[in-house]
Amino acid sequence: MSQILGLIIKFALIRFLISLGVGVVTYTAVILAINNFLSYAKAAYNSMPTTTLNFLAIAGVPEFLGIVTGAIIARISLDFVKRIAFIGS
Repeated sequence: MSQILGLIIKFALIRFLISLGVGVVTYTAVILAINNFLSYAKAAYNSMPTTTLNFLAIAGVPEFLGIVTGAIIARISLDFVKRIAFIGS
């Protein structure tokens, strides 16, 4: 009986560690991709003519981009936390 229980605990621990590793790698890759996109978008935004930038600022585009980016990162973070919480229980 103790051997079966030991095997079950060992299997659960290995599964937990593998899932945690995959989750961390995936989360890191997504955050890296988002940061690369943001740096590209900032460079493209700053290379626009001044009148275009003023029009976009009046329209609220910088605030919109900040809100959307924050929402994407929050969603990814919550999915990652849910995965960790599910694995731990």
